[in-house]
Amino acid sequence: MSTRHDVDEAALVTAARSGDPQAQDALVGAYLPLVYNVVGRALNGSVDVDDVVQETMLRALDALGGLRTPESFRSWLVAIAMNQVRTHWQNRRFAPGAVEDAKDFADPGADFVDLTMVRLQLSGQRQETARATRWLEPDDRGLLSLWWLECAGELTRSEVAAALEVSPEHAAVRVQRMKAQLEAARVVVRALDARPTCGELRGVLASWDARPSALWRKRIARHARGCAQCSGLWSGLMPAEGLLAGLALVSVSPALLERVRAANGGMASAGSESALDASGGPAGPGARARHRAAGRAATSRGEARRRRRVRRRAVGGAVVAACVAGGGLWYFGADSGSGGGGGNAAQTTDDHVVGLSASSTAEVTPSPSPSVSRSASPSASPSKKASPSKTPSAAKKSVAPARRSAPPAKASPSAAETQAVATTTVAQVVELVNKERAKAGCGPLTEDAQLEKAAQAHSDDMAARNFFEHTNPDGADPGQRITAAGYRWSTYGENIAEGQQTPQAVMESWMNSPGHRANILNCSFKNIGVGVHKGSGGPWWTQDFGAKL
Repeated sequence: MSTRHDVDEAALVTAARSGDPQAQDALVGAYLPLVYNVVGRALNGSVDVDDVVQETMLRALDALGGLRTPESFRSWLVAIAMNQVRTHWQNRRFAPGAVEDAKDFADPGADFVDLTMVRLQLSGQRQETARATRWLEPDDRGLLSLWWLECAGELTRSEVAAALEVSPEHAAVRVQRMKAQLEAARVVVRALDARPTCGELRGVLASWDARPSALWRKRIARHARGCAQCSGLWSGLMPAEGLLAGLALVSVSPALLERVRAANGGMASAGSESALDASGGPAGPGARARHRAAGRAATSRGEARRRRRVRRRAVGGAVVAACVAGGGLWYFGADSGSGGGGGNAAQTTDDHVVGLSASSTAEVTPSPSPSVSRSASPSASPSKKASPSKTPSAAKKSVAPARRSAPPAKASPSAAETQAVATTTVAQVVELVNKERAKAGCGPLTEDAQLEKAAQAHSDDMAARNFFEHTNPDGADPGQRITAAGYRWSTYGENIAEGQQTPQAVMESWMNSPGHRANILNCSFKNIGVGVHKGSGGPWWTQDFGAKL
């Protein structure tokens, strides 16, 4: 979800500043995702993310009259958001009872890392990078939230510098320092995920409380530099900016959007008695009084925090239940401390991604023709075939995919017939893919015999062994299968589908699913291989994408 270029910023801001309620609602709808992503990553794990987001938007709307140039609204809004983040941290640090209330601070249901991985369907080094953000200090996490959006094309470097209230040159220096910390954190994630675990590292971690922190990031990274077994973890790290480029924003729950709009409507009806400082500083007594009154009318801060935590956990449980009921599962990686994180390709009826912070019960609408997507940027050399762990960590929750009953036996087409169908069908799928990429400004994909071999083998295997997963019953994932076919990749992606009868139908299904669409329109991919197996219960479709080393 991108906000840049989707609205006429100056005209919308001008209309909202003049008091047009529809323009104000449109402004909230257009820029709430941007603020939500800035605040969410900066305050990852805080139960107060929604409150800070709402306060940021209300302050911005109340202070529109003081904005000199409507064209600078985006950077001005981000600056207000960062000031609210800093204010939040200061309040948490010095508020009475903050120590006693610390146990309420980290909310698994509000973990922005999990939301990012689930909603954006991150895998490989992208997921590794998202998990690594848990190990950054608050200031670095705030900077990362801006730099991530710069890499994704939502902010410019000048807008990042303005939000930080520093020069672009100073911002560049700070970004470089933060990237070094992020790289060390990525190695920490790798070290904790490595199987078998380094014996020396186990000794280092003997007194670790299983919570990510800057101190333990330094200790584990220092060990990884000097350890013969772990030193290789520093190799193969793709530049983080390349991994984050083009990623969409994490979507905002409808409940939060309506909450902000409702609060703004209440403030507008009360009248604007004073303006805020453009940096998001203290408001006049009228706005302050309205905020305090609204807070008292709702409930105490502590009680509201507990209610949000219970609600999010309940919704999270509903998501898991809905996914399992729909024939699929997600690995959420509940134990962040151990470095465990999921994001394995999930089998769902339609890659349905549910907002974990939504206040309403999640719904899953089954589709008669399921499809699944997976993409990855590798953390290991493709020439080495890693053996998947057969015994998941006790801290992780996993659900074995349910086996479907075998379809009624029917005569299968001959190998020659299957090959003939595949040849013409493959060409049509590739043509449709390249048409969609051309619309998005991406270069055409070139058919690759090795990727086609991997894709066809997987489609045949799904049909023969009656499963529908990216990882086959032997434990081989797409990266391993593509490597085994002889393709030396720097990054890869895979889409699978079942039941669509024509190339047009399967492409329509993939393009209507965010995860599949992202793979098809990923400009970093250069090659494609398509495999299709016709038969009873099918067809089974596989698209394998890649870029060579």
